[in-house]
Amino acid sequence: MNYPRSRFFSFFVAGLVAAICVAPLSVVAQSSRAGVASVSPIKAGTVPSLVSYSGTLRDASGRTVTSITGVTFLLYKDSQGGAPLWVETQNVTPDKTGHYTVQLGSTTSTGLPSEVFMTGEARWLAVQAADETEQARVLLVAVPYAMKAGDAATIGGLPPSAFVLAAPAANNDAASASHSAATSTVPDSSAPPASSNVTTTGGTVNAIPLFTTVTNIQNSILTQTAATAVNVGGKLNLPATGTATTATGKNSRPEAFVASVFNGSTSTAVPQTFQLQAEPANNNTTTASGTLNLLYASGTAVPAETGLKIANTGKITFATGQTFPGAGTLTGITTAAGSGLAGGGTTGTLSLHLLSTCAANQILKWSGTAWACAADANSGGTITKVTAGADLTGGGATGAVTLNLDTTKVPLLASANTFTNTQTINGGLVASGNVSALNISATNSSPSATAIFGSATSTSGNAWGVEGLTGSAGPNAYGVFGAASSGTGTPYGVYGLANSISGTGVFGQNGSLSLTGQAYAGSAPAGVFGDGGSTNQGIGVFGTTDDAMAGFFANNSPSGNDALEAVAANASSNPFIAVGANGDCYVDANGNLNCTGSKNAVVPVDGGKRTVAMSAIEAPQNWFEDFGEAQLVNGVAVVTLDPDFIQTVNSETNYKVFPVPNGDCKGLYVTNKTANSFEVHELGGGTSSISFDYRITVLRKKYENVRFADHTHDLDGHKRMMARIKERAGHPASHDPVKKLQPTPAKTAQLAVPRLQAAR
Repeated sequence: MNYPRSRFFSFFVAGLVAAICVAPLSVVAQSSRAGVASVSPIKAGTVPSLVSYSGTLRDASGRTVTSITGVTFLLYKDSQGGAPLWVETQNVTPDKTGHYTVQLGSTTSTGLPSEVFMTGEARWLAVQAADETEQARVLLVAVPYAMKAGDAATIGGLPPSAFVLAAPAANNDAASASHSAATSTVPDSSAPPASSNVTTTGGTVNAIPLFTTVTNIQNSILTQTAATAVNVGGKLNLPATGTATTATGKNSRPEAFVASVFNGSTSTAVPQTFQLQAEPANNNTTTASGTLNLLYASGTAVPAETGLKIANTGKITFATGQTFPGAGTLTGITTAAGSGLAGGGTTGTLSLHLLSTCAANQILKWSGTAWACAADANSGGTITKVTAGADLTGGGATGAVTLNLDTTKVPLLASANTFTNTQTINGGLVASGNVSALNISATNSSPSATAIFGSATSTSGNAWGVEGLTGSAGPNAYGVFGAASSGTGTPYGVYGLANSISGTGVFGQNGSLSLTGQAYAGSAPAGVFGDGGSTNQGIGVFGTTDDAMAGFFANNSPSGNDALEAVAANASSNPFIAVGANGDCYVDANGNLNCTGSKNAVVPVDGGKRTVAMSAIEAPQNWFEDFGEAQLVNGVAVVTLDPDFIQTVNSETNYKVFPVPNGDCKGLYVTNKTANSFEVHELGGGTSSISFDYRITVLRKKYENVRFADHTHDLDGHKRMMARIKERAGHPASHDPVKKLQPTPAKTAQLAVPRLQAAR
């Protein structure tokens, strides 16, 4: 039977939908809210506008929901992204297992809009419970698309009978067939003529139909296996998305493979998309080509390049971080020219070896640019005679020959030698002798001579220019002795010079270096550094004289440096003491000046012809004073204490004020003494307005409770030191520099300075 093309198509679609509706079709959601969609029962004469959907309701943590819950249903064009094509919210009443069934489209009188399915494209359903995130979308299969058949019963809203033509003449069939064959190879985008008929001899089950001409339907190379697979009986082409230009190439249409994985942290199913597509390479060049690339995306993201691709030669470019079995990536071993090596290769078990092309007795020798075969110039020998040169004796031309030193020219270590020229010793020199002789004696008569010069040139470590050591306990034993015997000029017995910013010209020490000395050593450059040791027996620097200054300190510092500074690091010692024949003065650890005599200001009088002493006023407590003048106003004055004066005293205590009027009045008295001010009033309620002078005395801050401070034992340490000095003065030691000294070898002596002893 022949029908007009449009009418046949309507009947075909309606029949196809009806066939699909007969089979049990469903879809299961990939989430904790599983669902099944199907079309509502078909009513006579109409295609239903409702879709039945069943599912299980669970919350984000996976627990079953059994109470009435508002649920929103959304239809999308794609599995991910995009705006919904249709939205509806219903109250869902699940059973005790969380299962529910709803009719999608039941909230409106028109139901699901048929235009959602008009294009015949796939549709995806998403479910979103109240206050929850949207769950993964599920694909709607054939059943809901039966709604498209709703307009199959009409053509433009009219019944098919309205478009039935009169039966054509018999000879029209041949003409029509001829017309179809003539036009089958030319695509026609416009609607076919109403007189075109579709003819078919029938198709194969599960084969997808194909228009072989504009009026003929036959089997295509596509078949469907149940509802699970589509089979292609030939090549599947994915053409480019457009035609390349000089500006840009065009990718192929992609092939996407989508997996679904459940994310435990978000309790949602997340799509995993792997996409293959051909891409242009080197567009608009003479080497234009293409690559097959792998892209990936998770969730709703757009697939992006992974870095894995195959070139047109079949070579694979791997993604960054790709590793392979084994520990290396070698592809071959080659030997360069001039390397002296042979062997190698790119497959199998490889070996390297030296060149084997050299002649007998040749070796591989470096020429400066390459390794090459050459004769061994070091093999064999040509010595025929050994002749003794200068400073040697012996030799010969045969047998075992012997060479000896010429002892008339070369000194011997085990014998006495005499040197007439200057000798240089780069290593150490140790000289030893008997007790009655000098180990080393050096004499130089030059006016600017140095008899012995010691120089340690090392820039680090412990090095000495000259070291002297004595093990004798005698009074005339010296480690180093220096004497200036000239009676004129400015000679120095010992001269020390240090150029370092933390060095010392002369360092003198008694016993072990004190902790204080260790703390201060190297802190500042010094001409002389004296350390009394770690006990209370020694003195750092000791100066004495009979009729001169025992110590003299002078500086010319424009920076305000002190000519003499005394520091007591311990609160039990005094930094300074001056002892006279009849008294003494000292500064204690608290900075107090204590004197057995008076503290005076020496002031010139009589035009400078005489000087007199003005003694300081003394008191058992530490008072600070201030003086001032103020004015009574109607018998009252408020006097404010000087702010700077307040900071030095404790004005919170009961200070003393002595007002003296500068005119006739009934008398003055003081009241309302505060930390900042006091008031002066006239006696007897007087109202005079005269000026007055006042004197105020306030205890010094932090000394409020000090009265008759005890200093009985302040000088005990000084007294003990002086007693030791007096005791030793009764046993004087000879230090006569004229005496001829015969120092003895230091056999068991130990260096006093710990760091020097460690260096030895």
